[in-house]
Amino acid sequence: MDEKTQLALIFLLIPLAISIYFWFSDSALLRGGYDLAIDGFVVARALMIIYTLHLLGKLGEIIIKNKKD
Repeated sequence: MDEKTQLALIFLLIPLAISIYFWFSDSALLRGGYDLAIDGFVVARALMIIYTLHLLGKLGEIIIKNKKD
């Protein structure tokens, strides 16, 4: 693997790890004692799932691209 590919993987894996952390950590997304905060929590969780799937797709593209070379 060349340096550019390793750097690209690092830049994909760091946000992926953060996104997965927010996906599974309820307390990180739900702060304060607001009654209406649950609506924002649901939206934030959905956005984290979408972003994680997007990053996994990009990671898959890089892996497939490297296998062809």
